[in-house]
Amino acid sequence: MKKSAIYTRVSTSMQAEVEYNSCEAQKDRILSYIKSQEDLEFFKEYSDPGYSGGDLERPALKALLRDIEDKKVDEVLTYKIDRLTRSSRDFYTLIEFFEKHGVSYVSVTERFDTVSPSGRLLRNIMLTFAQFEREMTAERIKDKLEQKAIKGLWNGGNPPFGYKKEHKKLLIDKKRSKHVKEMFERFIETGSFKEVMKLVREKSLSHPCTNKPMSECCAYHILRNPVYVGKVRWNKIIYNGVHEPIISEDLFLEAQGLTKERLKKKRVYKEYLLSRLVKCAVCGSAMTNTFTNKKKRRYYYYKCIKVVKEGSSACSLKEVNAEKIESFVFENLERISKDENYIESLVFKTLRTSPQGVGFELSGPSEKSYSQKIIHVLQGYVSDFKKGSQLEKQLVTKRTIEKIILSKESMEVIVTLQDRRDLKLAEGLANRLGKAAHNAREGAVNPDAPACSPLFETQEWRGQRDSNPRSPA
Repeated sequence: MKKSAIYTRVSTSMQAEVEYNSCEAQKDRILSYIKSQEDLEFFKEYSDPGYSGGDLERPALKALLRDIEDKKVDEVLTYKIDRLTRSSRDFYTLIEFFEKHGVSYVSVTERFDTVSPSGRLLRNIMLTFAQFEREMTAERIKDKLEQKAIKGLWNGGNPPFGYKKEHKKLLIDKKRSKHVKEMFERFIETGSFKEVMKLVREKSLSHPCTNKPMSECCAYHILRNPVYVGKVRWNKIIYNGVHEPIISEDLFLEAQGLTKERLKKKRVYKEYLLSRLVKCAVCGSAMTNTFTNKKKRRYYYYKCIKVVKEGSSACSLKEVNAEKIESFVFENLERISKDENYIESLVFKTLRTSPQGVGFELSGPSEKSYSQKIIHVLQGYVSDFKKGSQLEKQLVTKRTIEKIILSKESMEVIVTLQDRRDLKLAEGLANRLGKAAHNAREGAVNPDAPACSPLFETQEWRGQRDSNPRSPA
């Protein structure tokens, strides 16, 4: 009597968990075949529920091959040929192995074996169709995943650190998402990946799948994953996702700039939103960040660098209170972003009266579109500023404001209309939104001025096209 081994397999764990699943149905059908044969007896069942037939990395199949080597099996039976494998190459490898050890193979429902020439011919034909079906299935799955990515949907698998999965959608995990933001900010502040790993260890962060301590590879992947700005990536292409972002695009883009080749120590002064943007109108020098400690409180200033180097008599401007000028600029940009009529009047005046507007003519609808682009940038700035962390506020400010020229009598704010997230937004247009007088005493903004003083209202606004998106008008 020949000792017969039964091999069964299903591809998905869902099938394997169903009562009287496909593996059991295959076994019953094969046992019926064994009983109908006089020279066969059942030896053992080898089952791989939830394993693909695309390769040979299956525990039960490996156990079967070991028993064949030990001469414990005389014949292998499967329900269909594709239960053994769906790869022509793997099938020929297995058949060669069976023949080497004197073991025959039978597919009980397809009525062929490896003994007769007709059986081998039918075997090859059926295997070809099995491989074709597998490849077509893989192609359909690939197309489906691509369509999901185009629609911005998550393509399955374990959710990224900082998210949880509900109803096949990504939702923010409030506890872990805070750590994601901290990792990005630490990386940008220090420019050091070692500092990020130090934070990981301080917070005892774990891998989202294994719950083991987070590795360097996992942390590095987090810092490079666009899913955290509401994107999904498929086949090296990034699409807009439908899930809520954890960090802003400014924060993400800043982190991507710190590649291994350019990685260096970087200090970001969180206290100064206008750092490196303020210029002295009196002497033309930059205004650097400084502070003083008085009565257990720290006061922040922007100080003329000429005064720092040469003394207080070198320039009449000296310094300006940082907190007051920052709130002054933001409040007025917010107010202007809501005043569509005001922006339209500025555009109209500039294109017809300003020397920079000569030869730059637009139709009525074009002027309207031009005004909307300005409003779009200002409103985007206000929105990102309000919901961002201190570091994100600084990044969005640097993206929107090119420079501020300050004197005791006036302030000129130059705003860059090109948004680096949309290079076509303003076609490289850099504009000066205005120049206006405001009261100042010893270089500081007047604390008695109203919350929204008449900045940008009385003086000329100028705009021009320029091939360089960062050049002043």
